[in-house]
Amino acid sequence: MEQEDLISDVEDLKDELNHLKMEIEEKSKVLADVGDQIYFEQFGLYKPHYSFANSSSYKAQLDQTRATQKNMIRENIAATIFRPMMLDNSKSKGEAMQKKNIKQLLRAFNGECEAAINRVTKANIETIEKKISNSFNQLNKLNGPNGVRISTAYFDEKINESHIALEYAMKKDEEKELLREEREREREERQLQQELSREKKKYEKDEDHFIKAQQELTEKISQTNDSTEIDSLKSELAELQAQLDEIRVKKDKLTDRAENPTAGYVYIISNIGSFGKDVFKIGVTRRLEPMDRINELGSASVPFKFDVHALIFSNDAFKLESELHQHFNKQRLNQVNNRKEYFNITIDDVKDVLKNYQNLTFDFHEIPDAIEYRESCKIKQSISQAN
Repeated sequence: MEQEDLISDVEDLKDELNHLKMEIEEKSKVLADVGDQIYFEQFGLYKPHYSFANSSSYKAQLDQTRATQKNMIRENIAATIFRPMMLDNSKSKGEAMQKKNIKQLLRAFNGECEAAINRVTKANIETIEKKISNSFNQLNKLNGPNGVRISTAYFDEKINESHIALEYAMKKDEEKELLREEREREREERQLQQELSREKKKYEKDEDHFIKAQQELTEKISQTNDSTEIDSLKSELAELQAQLDEIRVKKDKLTDRAENPTAGYVYIISNIGSFGKDVFKIGVTRRLEPMDRINELGSASVPFKFDVHALIFSNDAFKLESELHQHFNKQRLNQVNNRKEYFNITIDDVKDVLKNYQNLTFDFHEIPDAIEYRESCKIKQSISQAN
Protein backbone atom coordinates (compact mmCIF):
# COMPACT_ATOMS: atom_id res chain seq x y z
CA MET A 1 0.00 0.00 0.00
CA GLU A 2 2.84 2.33 0.92
CA GLN A 3 4.52 1.62 -2.42
CA GLU A 4 1.28 2.39 -4.27
CA ASP A 5 1.00 5.74 -2.43
CA LEU A 6 4.57 6.57 -3.41
CA ILE A 7 3.85 5.71 -7.03
CA SER A 8 0.70 7.86 -6.91
CA ASP A 9 2.66 10.79 -5.42
CA VAL A 10 5.31 10.44 -8.12
CA GLU A 11 2.64 10.49 -10.82
CA ASP A 12 1.07 13.61 -9.27
CA LEU A 13 4.46 15.33 -9.15
CA LYS A 14 5.09 14.38 -12.79
CA ASP A 15 1.73 15.90 -13.76
CA GLU A 16 2.56 19.06 -11.82
CA LEU A 17 6.01 19.22 -13.44
CA ASN A 18 4.50 18.83 -16.91
CA HIS A 19 1.99 21.57 -16.10
CA LEU A 20 4.79 23.90 -14.98
CA LYS A 21 6.79 23.13 -18.13
CA MET A 22 3.79 24.06 -20.25
CA GLU A 23 3.39 27.31 -18.33
CA ILE A 24 7.08 28.10 -18.85
CA GLU A 25 6.77 27.44 -22.59
CA GLU A 26 3.70 29.69 -22.83
CA LYS A 27 5.41 32.49 -20.92
CA SER A 28 8.55 32.13 -23.04
CA LYS A 29 6.49 32.58 -26.21
CA VAL A 30 4.83 35.67 -24.76
CA LEU A 31 8.22 37.11 -23.75
CA ALA A 32 9.60 36.47 -27.23
CA ASP A 33 6.61 38.17 -28.89
CA VAL A 34 6.82 41.31 -26.75
CA GLY A 35 10.60 41.56 -26.46
CA ASP A 36 10.76 44.92 -28.22
CA GLN A 37 7.83 46.28 -26.24
CA ILE A 38 9.46 45.33 -22.91
CA TYR A 39 12.71 46.95 -24.08
CA PHE A 40 10.96 50.23 -24.80
CA GLU A 41 8.87 50.07 -21.62
CA GLN A 42 12.17 50.13 -19.70
CA PHE A 43 12.42 53.70 -20.94
CA GLY A 44 8.95 54.57 -19.69
CA LEU A 45 7.18 54.11 -23.04
CA TYR A 46 3.88 52.35 -22.55
CA LYS A 47 2.24 50.74 -25.58
CA PRO A 48 -1.56 50.76 -25.22
CA HIS A 49 -3.30 47.39 -25.61
CA TYR A 50 -6.62 48.98 -26.65
CA SER A 51 -7.65 51.93 -28.83
CA PHE A 52 -11.16 52.87 -27.73
CA ALA A 53 -12.40 56.33 -28.68
CA ASN A 54 -13.62 57.39 -25.25
CA SER A 55 -13.38 56.57 -21.56
CA SER A 56 -16.89 55.06 -21.51
CA SER A 57 -15.69 52.30 -23.82
CA TYR A 58 -12.71 51.61 -21.56
CA LYS A 59 -15.03 51.54 -18.54
CA ALA A 60 -17.27 49.04 -20.34
CA GLN A 61 -14.26 46.86 -21.18
CA LEU A 62 -13.05 47.06 -17.57
CA ASP A 63 -16.50 45.98 -16.34
CA GLN A 64 -16.50 43.15 -18.89
CA THR A 65 -13.08 41.93 -17.73
CA ARG A 66 -14.20 41.91 -14.10
CA ALA A 67 -17.41 40.10 -15.09
CA THR A 68 -15.28 37.48 -16.86
CA GLN A 69 -13.28 36.98 -13.65
CA LYS A 70 -16.47 36.52 -11.62
CA ASN A 71 -17.68 34.00 -14.16
CA MET A 72 -14.37 32.10 -13.93
CA ILE A 73 -14.78 31.93 -10.13
CA ARG A 74 -18.39 30.78 -10.53
CA GLU A 75 -17.37 28.03 -12.96
CA ASN A 76 -14.45 26.96 -10.74
CA ILE A 77 -11.76 27.74 -13.31
CA ALA A 78 -10.20 30.76 -11.58
CA ALA A 79 -8.43 28.34 -9.25
CA THR A 80 -8.39 24.58 -9.48
CA ILE A 81 -7.63 21.42 -7.53
CA PHE A 82 -4.61 19.85 -9.24
CA ARG A 83 -4.20 17.03 -6.65
CA PRO A 84 -7.33 15.72 -4.90
CA MET A 85 -6.87 15.05 -1.18
CA MET A 86 -8.59 12.92 1.44
CA LEU A 87 -9.75 14.10 4.86
CA ASP A 88 -10.63 11.50 7.50
CA ASN A 89 -10.49 8.91 4.68
CA SER A 90 -13.28 10.84 2.97
CA LYS A 91 -12.90 12.16 -0.60
CA SER A 92 -15.88 14.52 -0.23
CA LYS A 93 -14.47 16.02 2.98
CA GLY A 94 -11.11 16.44 1.29
CA GLU A 95 -12.75 18.19 -1.66
CA ALA A 96 -14.73 20.49 0.67
CA MET A 97 -11.51 21.40 2.49
CA GLN A 98 -9.72 22.16 -0.79
CA LYS A 99 -12.61 24.34 -1.97
CA LYS A 100 -12.25 26.36 1.24
CA ASN A 101 -8.56 26.66 0.50
CA ILE A 102 -9.40 27.92 -3.00
CA LYS A 103 -11.75 30.53 -1.55
CA GLN A 104 -9.00 31.81 0.79
CA LEU A 105 -6.44 31.64 -2.02
CA LEU A 106 -8.56 33.74 -4.40
CA ARG A 107 -9.51 36.19 -1.66
CA ALA A 108 -5.82 36.80 -0.96
CA PHE A 109 -4.89 37.07 -4.65
CA ASN A 110 -7.81 39.36 -5.50
CA GLY A 111 -7.02 41.63 -2.56
CA GLU A 112 -3.37 41.99 -3.53
CA CYS A 113 -4.28 42.58 -7.19
CA GLU A 114 -6.90 45.20 -6.33
CA ALA A 115 -4.46 47.10 -4.12
CA ALA A 116 -1.86 47.07 -6.91
CA ILE A 117 -4.21 47.93 -9.80
CA ASN A 118 -5.74 50.85 -7.89
CA ARG A 119 -2.29 52.51 -7.95
CA VAL A 120 -1.40 51.77 -11.57
CA THR A 121 0.21 54.54 -13.67
CA LYS A 122 2.28 54.66 -16.85
CA ALA A 123 5.37 55.01 -14.68
CA ASN A 124 4.73 51.91 -12.56
CA ILE A 125 2.84 49.52 -14.87
CA GLU A 126 5.79 47.12 -15.01
CA THR A 127 6.06 47.17 -11.22
CA ILE A 128 2.33 46.43 -10.91
CA GLU A 129 2.62 43.52 -13.34
CA LYS A 130 5.53 42.14 -11.29
CA LYS A 131 3.50 42.50 -8.08
CA ILE A 132 0.63 40.53 -9.61
CA SER A 133 3.05 37.92 -10.97
CA ASN A 134 4.87 37.61 -7.63
CA SER A 135 1.57 37.28 -5.81
CA PHE A 136 0.45 34.57 -8.28
CA ASN A 137 3.69 32.58 -7.90
CA GLN A 138 4.03 32.97 -4.12
CA LEU A 139 0.41 32.08 -3.35
CA ASN A 140 0.55 29.07 -5.66
CA LYS A 141 3.79 27.95 -4.03
CA LEU A 142 2.32 28.32 -0.52
CA ASN A 143 -0.81 26.40 -1.53
CA GLY A 144 1.05 23.65 -3.40
CA PRO A 145 0.87 21.29 -0.41
CA ASN A 146 -2.90 21.88 -0.32
CA GLY A 147 -3.21 20.66 -3.90
CA VAL A 148 -4.80 23.90 -5.20
CA ARG A 149 -3.56 26.71 -7.43
CA ILE A 150 -4.69 29.87 -9.26
CA SER A 151 -5.08 29.19 -12.97
CA THR A 152 -2.87 30.85 -15.57
CA ALA A 153 -6.01 32.05 -17.37
CA TYR A 154 -7.16 33.92 -14.24
CA PHE A 155 -3.70 35.42 -13.79
CA ASP A 156 -3.83 36.63 -17.42
CA GLU A 157 -7.19 38.27 -16.74
CA LYS A 158 -5.67 40.19 -13.81
CA ILE A 159 -2.78 41.39 -15.98
CA ASN A 160 -5.30 42.40 -18.63
CA GLU A 161 -7.31 44.27 -15.99
CA SER A 162 -4.22 46.26 -14.99
CA HIS A 163 -3.74 47.37 -18.62
CA ILE A 164 -7.38 48.35 -19.06
CA ALA A 165 -7.41 50.20 -15.73
CA LEU A 166 -4.32 52.16 -16.76
CA GLU A 167 -5.65 53.02 -20.21
CA TYR A 168 -9.02 53.97 -18.72
CA ALA A 169 -7.26 56.42 -16.39
CA MET A 170 -5.11 57.72 -19.29
CA LYS A 171 -8.17 58.28 -21.47
CA LYS A 172 -9.98 60.11 -18.65
CA ASP A 173 -6.94 62.39 -18.24
CA GLU A 174 -6.88 62.98 -21.99
CA GLU A 175 -10.57 63.87 -22.01
CA LYS A 176 -10.06 66.27 -19.09
CA GLU A 177 -7.26 67.95 -21.04
CA LEU A 178 -9.44 68.20 -24.15
CA LEU A 179 -12.29 69.63 -22.07
CA ARG A 180 -9.92 72.18 -20.53
CA GLU A 181 -8.71 73.19 -24.00
CA GLU A 182 -12.28 73.43 -25.30
CA ARG A 183 -13.22 75.69 -22.39
CA GLU A 184 -10.12 77.77 -23.10
CA ARG A 185 -11.17 78.12 -26.75
CA GLU A 186 -14.68 79.09 -25.68
CA ARG A 187 -13.24 81.67 -23.30
CA GLU A 188 -11.04 83.03 -26.10
CA GLU A 189 -14.05 83.23 -28.39
CA ARG A 190 -16.08 85.10 -25.74
CA GLN A 191 -13.19 87.52 -25.28
CA LEU A 192 -13.06 88.05 -29.04
CA GLN A 193 -16.80 88.67 -29.30
CA GLN A 194 -16.59 91.20 -26.46
CA GLU A 195 -13.69 92.97 -28.19
CA LEU A 196 -15.58 92.97 -31.50
CA SER A 197 -18.66 94.38 -29.80
CA ARG A 198 -16.66 97.15 -28.10
CA GLU A 199 -14.85 98.09 -31.32
CA LYS A 200 -18.07 98.04 -33.32
CA LYS A 201 -19.79 100.38 -30.84
CA LYS A 202 -16.74 102.68 -30.94
CA TYR A 203 -16.78 102.83 -34.76
CA GLU A 204 -20.55 103.35 -34.83
CA LYS A 205 -20.20 106.18 -32.34
CA ASP A 206 -17.44 107.79 -34.42
CA GLU A 207 -19.50 107.25 -37.57
CA ASP A 208 -22.52 109.00 -36.02
CA HIS A 209 -20.27 111.85 -34.88
CA PHE A 210 -18.84 112.44 -38.37
CA ILE A 211 -22.25 112.11 -40.07
CA LYS A 212 -23.64 114.71 -37.67
CA ALA A 213 -20.65 116.98 -38.34
CA GLN A 214 -21.20 116.54 -42.10
CA GLN A 215 -24.84 117.53 -41.74
CA GLU A 216 -23.89 120.64 -39.78
CA LEU A 217 -21.30 121.66 -42.41
CA THR A 218 -23.75 121.00 -45.25
CA GLU A 219 -26.31 123.19 -43.49
CA LYS A 220 -23.73 125.97 -43.03
CA ILE A 221 -22.82 125.79 -46.72
CA SER A 222 -26.46 126.19 -47.69
CA GLN A 223 -26.82 129.23 -45.43
CA THR A 224 -23.87 131.28 -46.70
CA ASN A 225 -23.12 133.09 -49.94
CA ASP A 226 -19.47 133.77 -49.13
CA SER A 227 -17.44 131.80 -51.69
CA THR A 228 -14.34 131.78 -49.52
CA GLU A 229 -16.26 130.40 -46.56
CA ILE A 230 -18.00 127.87 -48.82
CA ASP A 231 -14.60 126.63 -50.12
CA SER A 232 -13.31 126.31 -46.53
CA LEU A 233 -16.43 124.45 -45.41
CA LYS A 234 -16.24 122.15 -48.44
CA SER A 235 -12.59 121.41 -47.58
CA GLU A 236 -13.63 120.48 -44.02
CA LEU A 237 -16.45 118.40 -45.46
CA ALA A 238 -14.00 116.50 -47.68
CA GLU A 239 -11.76 115.79 -44.67
CA LEU A 240 -14.75 114.52 -42.71
CA GLN A 241 -15.75 112.30 -45.61
CA ALA A 242 -12.22 110.84 -45.76
CA GLN A 243 -12.32 110.12 -42.03
CA LEU A 244 -15.81 108.64 -42.37
CA ASP A 245 -14.64 106.40 -45.23
CA GLU A 246 -11.69 105.23 -43.12
CA ILE A 247 -13.98 104.37 -40.21
CA ARG A 248 -16.32 102.46 -42.53
CA VAL A 249 -13.41 100.48 -43.96
CA LYS A 250 -12.35 99.53 -40.42
CA LYS A 251 -15.93 98.67 -39.58
CA ASP A 252 -16.19 96.41 -42.64
CA LYS A 253 -12.91 94.70 -41.69
CA LEU A 254 -14.33 94.15 -38.24
CA THR A 255 -17.41 92.53 -39.75
CA ASP A 256 -15.22 90.31 -41.95
CA ARG A 257 -13.17 89.31 -38.92
CA ALA A 258 -16.30 88.41 -36.98
CA GLU A 259 -17.57 86.30 -39.87
CA ASN A 260 -14.25 84.48 -40.41
CA PRO A 261 -13.79 81.86 -37.66
CA THR A 262 -10.21 81.06 -38.74
CA ALA A 263 -8.78 84.59 -38.80
CA GLY A 264 -6.33 85.42 -36.03
CA TYR A 265 -2.72 85.82 -34.99
CA VAL A 266 -0.02 83.16 -34.82
CA TYR A 267 2.52 84.08 -32.17
CA ILE A 268 6.09 82.84 -31.74
CA ILE A 269 7.29 83.65 -28.23
CA SER A 270 10.02 82.66 -25.78
CA ASN A 271 10.70 82.91 -22.07
CA ILE A 272 14.41 82.40 -21.35
CA GLY A 273 13.93 83.06 -17.64
CA SER A 274 11.41 80.24 -17.33
CA PHE A 275 12.48 77.70 -19.98
CA GLY A 276 16.01 78.69 -20.97
CA LYS A 277 17.46 79.51 -24.37
CA ASP A 278 16.22 77.91 -27.61
CA VAL A 279 12.75 77.05 -26.34
CA PHE A 280 9.87 78.66 -28.25
CA LYS A 281 6.10 78.45 -27.96
CA ILE A 282 4.11 78.63 -31.20
CA GLY A 283 0.41 79.25 -30.67
CA VAL A 284 -2.64 81.03 -32.05
CA THR A 285 -5.14 83.56 -30.73
CA ARG A 286 -8.24 85.06 -32.31
CA ARG A 287 -8.16 88.14 -30.10
CA LEU A 288 -8.22 91.59 -31.71
CA GLU A 289 -5.46 92.48 -29.27
CA PRO A 290 -3.17 89.41 -29.36
CA MET A 291 -0.87 90.81 -26.68
CA ASP A 292 -3.69 90.40 -24.17
CA ARG A 293 -3.50 86.63 -24.68
CA ILE A 294 0.31 86.57 -24.55
CA ASN A 295 0.30 88.59 -21.33
CA GLU A 296 -2.14 86.05 -19.84
CA LEU A 297 0.30 83.24 -20.69
CA GLY A 298 3.01 85.07 -18.78
CA SER A 299 0.90 85.83 -15.72
CA ALA A 300 0.82 83.54 -12.69
CA SER A 301 1.97 80.28 -14.28
CA VAL A 302 5.57 81.36 -15.04
CA PRO A 303 7.98 83.63 -13.16
CA PHE A 304 8.71 85.93 -16.14
CA LYS A 305 6.79 87.44 -19.04
CA PHE A 306 7.01 86.03 -22.55
CA ASP A 307 8.93 87.86 -25.28
CA VAL A 308 7.39 88.12 -28.74
CA HIS A 309 9.58 87.22 -31.72
CA ALA A 310 6.82 87.25 -34.34
CA LEU A 311 3.12 88.11 -34.40
CA ILE A 312 1.60 87.05 -37.71
CA PHE A 313 -1.95 87.87 -38.80
CA SER A 314 -3.54 85.34 -41.12
CA ASN A 315 -7.04 84.74 -42.46
CA ASP A 316 -6.35 81.05 -41.74
CA ALA A 317 -4.32 81.27 -38.54
CA PHE A 318 -5.03 77.70 -37.46
CA LYS A 319 -3.68 76.32 -40.74
CA LEU A 320 -0.53 78.45 -40.39
CA GLU A 321 -0.05 77.28 -36.81
CA SER A 322 -0.49 73.65 -37.89
CA GLU A 323 2.11 74.06 -40.67
CA LEU A 324 4.66 75.51 -38.24
CA HIS A 325 3.97 72.76 -35.69
CA GLN A 326 4.41 70.11 -38.37
CA HIS A 327 7.65 71.70 -39.57
CA PHE A 328 9.13 71.53 -36.06
CA ASN A 329 7.41 68.29 -35.04
CA LYS A 330 10.66 66.43 -34.30
CA GLN A 331 11.80 69.28 -32.04
CA ARG A 332 8.77 69.17 -29.73
CA LEU A 333 9.71 69.28 -26.06
CA ASN A 334 6.78 66.98 -25.25
CA GLN A 335 6.82 64.10 -27.75
CA VAL A 336 3.84 62.41 -26.07
CA ASN A 337 1.26 65.22 -25.93
CA ASN A 338 1.11 67.17 -29.19
CA ARG A 339 -1.18 69.75 -27.64
CA LYS A 340 1.82 71.16 -25.79
CA GLU A 341 3.18 73.83 -28.12
CA TYR A 342 6.81 74.17 -26.99
CA PHE A 343 9.71 73.47 -29.35
CA ASN A 344 13.45 73.10 -28.78
CA ILE A 345 14.63 75.20 -31.74
CA THR A 346 17.00 78.12 -32.39
CA ILE A 347 16.15 81.66 -33.46
CA ASP A 348 17.79 80.86 -36.82
CA ASP A 349 15.37 77.94 -37.24
CA VAL A 350 12.50 80.39 -36.69
CA LYS A 351 13.94 82.87 -39.19
CA ASP A 352 14.41 80.17 -41.81
CA VAL A 353 10.85 78.86 -41.60
CA LEU A 354 9.35 82.35 -41.70
CA LYS A 355 11.03 82.94 -45.07
CA ASN A 356 8.32 80.68 -46.46
CA TYR A 357 5.66 83.21 -45.41
CA GLN A 358 6.94 86.47 -46.91
CA ASN A 359 3.46 87.09 -48.32
CA LEU A 360 2.30 87.75 -44.75
CA THR A 361 3.06 91.02 -42.99
CA PHE A 362 4.78 90.78 -39.60
CA ASP A 363 7.70 92.16 -37.60
CA PHE A 364 10.47 89.87 -36.44
CA HIS A 365 12.41 90.41 -33.21
CA GLU A 366 15.51 88.28 -32.96
CA ILE A 367 16.79 89.10 -29.47
CA PRO A 368 14.33 88.75 -26.58
CA ASP A 369 14.10 91.73 -24.22
CA ALA A 370 13.61 89.52 -21.15
CA ILE A 371 13.78 92.68 -19.05
CA GLU A 372 12.68 91.20 -15.71
CA TYR A 373 14.91 88.16 -16.17
CA ARG A 374 18.01 90.22 -17.03
CA GLU A 375 17.35 92.62 -14.15
CA SER A 376 16.92 89.65 -11.80
CA CYS A 377 20.27 88.24 -12.95
CA LYS A 378 21.94 91.61 -12.23
CA ILE A 379 20.40 91.76 -8.76
CA LYS A 380 21.52 88.19 -7.99
CA GLN A 381 25.01 89.01 -9.21
CA SER A 382 25.15 92.13 -6.98
CA ILE A 383 24.01 90.10 -3.96
CA SER A 384 26.59 87.42 -4.70
CA GLN A 385 29.41 89.99 -4.99
CA ALA A 386 28.31 91.71 -1.77
CA ASN A 387 28.59 88.43 0.10
